[in-house]
Amino acid sequence: MQPAEMISMGHQHLVALLFVVANFASAVRLLLYRRKGARFRRGMSWLAYLLIVGTGGQALDVLVRHEPVTVWQAVVAVLIAVLVYRAQGNVACIVRINS
Repeated sequence: MQPAEMISMGHQHLVALLFVVANFASAVRLLLYRRKGARFRRGMSWLAYLLIVGTGGQALDVLVRHEPVTVWQAVVAVLIAVLVYRAQGNVACIVRINS
């Protein structure tokens, strides 16, 4: 194996690790959200559920089936994780549109 191939493999593993950690972090933060007096909205609840299943499922897919991950998928996963943590797991704060 050539040194350039080894660097490329290491890069792929790092991107996959970043992807898995970001997706698991998002899923766990959304799972642990508590309303604390916030109003219940069925649509936001369904959206949170879909985000939990989607992010958790993607992370498990990479871990179990060793699916390849691109840098762009990792960037989107990190962006979603940042938005989820910034909103403290409140999906309504993520999708809120102020006009």
